[in-house]
Amino acid sequence: MRSIPHGSAQDLRTRLEALVAGHARRCSADDVWLHLFDPNMPVPDHGWKLHVSARPEDFPETLDLVVPVLLRYRCLAKFAVSATVLEELNSGVRDPAVVGKAATVYPREQDVPVLGRELADVLVGRAGPRVLGDRRVRPDAPVYYRYGPFRATGSGAADLVMTGPDGQRFPGRASIRYRQPPWAADPFGAAVPAPGRAARLVGGRYRLTSGIARSPHGNVYRALDTTTGERVVVKQARAYAGEDGDGVDARGRLRHERAVLAALADLDGVPRVVDHVRHGEDEYLVTTDCGPADLRRDVLTHGPYPGDARPGRRVSALARRLLTVLDAMHARGVVMCDLKPGNVVLDTDGTCRLVDFGISALRAHRPAGGTPGYTLAVDPADGPADPADDLYALGATLHYALTGMDPVIVDPDRAVDRDRTLACLAAALPGAAHRPVRALVAGLLSLDREERLACARRLRAGLPEPAHGRRSPTPPRVDADLLDDVIAHTVAGCVPAAAALPAASGARPGSTLTVYAGAAGVGLELLHHLDHPGVAEAVTELARRTATHPELDALSGALYTGRTGVELFLRAAAAQPGGVVPLPVFPPDPLPYDDTGDQIGGAAGTGTGHLLLARQAHAAGRIEQAARHLAAADSCAKALLERPRDAWPGTDDLPPASSRAAYAHGYAHGEAGIVHFLHACHDTRTRAGTNPVPDPEVGLAAREGLDRLAAHTPELLAEAARPGAARHFASWCRGMAGIGTVLLAAGAREQEPELVELGLRCARLCHSLAPRMSLVSQCCGLSGVGELLVDAALVTGDDEHWRAAEDVVSLILARSGGTTRRPLFPDNTLAGTDPGWAGGGTGVLSLLRRLRDRGGERLCAPPPRAASGS
Repeated sequence: MRSIPHGSAQDLRTRLEALVAGHARRCSADDVWLHLFDPNMPVPDHGWKLHVSARPEDFPETLDLVVPVLLRYRCLAKFAVSATVLEELNSGVRDPAVVGKAATVYPREQDVPVLGRELADVLVGRAGPRVLGDRRVRPDAPVYYRYGPFRATGSGAADLVMTGPDGQRFPGRASIRYRQPPWAADPFGAAVPAPGRAARLVGGRYRLTSGIARSPHGNVYRALDTTTGERVVVKQARAYAGEDGDGVDARGRLRHERAVLAALADLDGVPRVVDHVRHGEDEYLVTTDCGPADLRRDVLTHGPYPGDARPGRRVSALARRLLTVLDAMHARGVVMCDLKPGNVVLDTDGTCRLVDFGISALRAHRPAGGTPGYTLAVDPADGPADPADDLYALGATLHYALTGMDPVIVDPDRAVDRDRTLACLAAALPGAAHRPVRALVAGLLSLDREERLACARRLRAGLPEPAHGRRSPTPPRVDADLLDDVIAHTVAGCVPAAAALPAASGARPGSTLTVYAGAAGVGLELLHHLDHPGVAEAVTELARRTATHPELDALSGALYTGRTGVELFLRAAAAQPGGVVPLPVFPPDPLPYDDTGDQIGGAAGTGTGHLLLARQAHAAGRIEQAARHLAAADSCAKALLERPRDAWPGTDDLPPASSRAAYAHGYAHGEAGIVHFLHACHDTRTRAGTNPVPDPEVGLAAREGLDRLAAHTPELLAEAARPGAARHFASWCRGMAGIGTVLLAAGAREQEPELVELGLRCARLCHSLAPRMSLVSQCCGLSGVGELLVDAALVTGDDEHWRAAEDVVSLILARSGGTTRRPLFPDNTLAGTDPGWAGGGTGVLSLLRRLRDRGGERLCAPPPRAASGS
């Protein structure tokens, strides 16, 4: 009989089941976590949680030590499902905030101090990476704690919020900084952290002055050398972070980087080593400061390079400078292996230098690693590093400089990804004037080593790339036949994807059930495709599993991330011929939702969902049920009216400025979504002639909000048109696609041409920004833009907007893998293929359906007019 590999998913599951045998505990597993449930454990919305850190090689023994302790307490817990998954978590690839979280324990509040200390006692002396957003129970044991959510209340980790006993909201998302809500007292008696941080000396000499980059492997800082007065850069390597199968962690890569820089000593274009010091368990490499910004930040701030067709930043000059530095490195036996925009540092005069040599090849030796889309070979087992590989990375870096987009990486075939990357470049820089820079990038991105070398020789000599015999890849032309084929293929792919939903348990309770990311969103779209083979059966089975899922009660009342959206799907599925769905009991009043007021997790979305449920019930002749849903929507509207108007937008815990865009005015989290609901609520009551009569305050608040939104829109349009505007300015969630949707709907409903024209300005701007959008999804990407253009076409009847929507679908296909007629749509990671509506394939399918049908229902959007009597 074959032995079970040590630390495998099967090994850890077997160990856990043996440890809990005879106890009232239940085990389950998903792709990331091995869950331990306690049926006697009440689950609060938030509280103190404990984290246990471990190295992958020690993890099975850590599990053996931890579980017997947990069995003496009421608690829930989850463990990395395997040592391989723990290695990935500790690398920070999934999320810097999960590094070190080999196990998470959700205890009762009264048990936190004693359980935490008992875990620390049994794990004393064991090693693991630090959990950056937590405090440590004791300094000699890898046990940590922080206050955080036990249940999900937002569309994702970024939207998790906690509400204290006095109604105060506090961000719940784990970060790499410790944060403690004001209502919680530290269970181990530590003082509340003071705001800010005192100036810190590294190695007793280098005073950190500002941050450059944060990484789970270690941060990078600007600093002052207090001995010489020189400005330097200090790079941290955290103990055990990013440890690979050979036991090489961030510190090992830092030592390797020092060796590489020693080989490049006095070379123009790379930093000089100043010092290498140890501070606690971590190590720090001190180098000269090469400049104030990297290429990625420069493009985000000032916009992409305009190519060489117009004056300004010339990409050919950037290419020659980078090639000169690479040539000098190669002459000394170094292959960079990680050339990318973030590793190109620009001085104030525009001179560029290369930094970050932790995985560079020094003669025959290099650590594993790389950046997808930029690094051709990521493992030393792939063979010795080739200087020509750096030329491919140079081409990808120039593509980013010209487009602001990373290369396409979703297809297993690198040739497909490369051709799609070049098609995206052609869409962003079309026409004969940009042909030379397109040819330069194409030559460097050739998968033929000799072609890359020949392109580099021409670049050194200042010669143009020759006209190639084969046609350069461009986005495909979209027509009715192509749409039919793509829709049929996508629907066929959604059927097996639906069979895997909802998962037994997600990273957040109930998250795999929702409209936003789970079963309800997939099911609602598939209900529009019941004429395709296997869909009706798949939807019925999906609804049955959703209705009986044990985590359904863990959901809030939200539309996109909660139970209201799930109810919308289940009732729609049950209404289909033969749709036998065991509907759970849904309370007549809206379930609690978060207090953002927004569409995603708050009152506006919950109310919108109940308007849709009312329409659904009325169409089925369930008049009393429709009235209850209208009353629930009224309750949500009343809750919004009780909020100060300046508290409508979701301004708490704003995202970083680079992605904020029109967050506070947008549809998902801001004023536009609230205005849209209030208008729909008042419109439904007005046209239905229902009792009670419409609340005039709702109509007034909707009108005032609409007027404010319209007044802000011109300045938002101007801001969005800036070259360095935040990349999400065209999006549905926090950009002009969502705002334009509201303006068009209101303008058409109220017959106000000025609002319609403002919405059309949003549509035209989003169309112009689309060639530089990386994501293809509904929430943050091209599909949300395409939906606005379909709305614009329906409002105006103008073929211009239908053609623009076809352009967007063409760009989606250019950003996808597979073939043109059988595409592989990337999710919001750009490397995976999730079926979810907001960030995956069914959201794209929604746009394709509406474009093909020249109209049709938009998921979870209130109807522009209520049906008479509804």
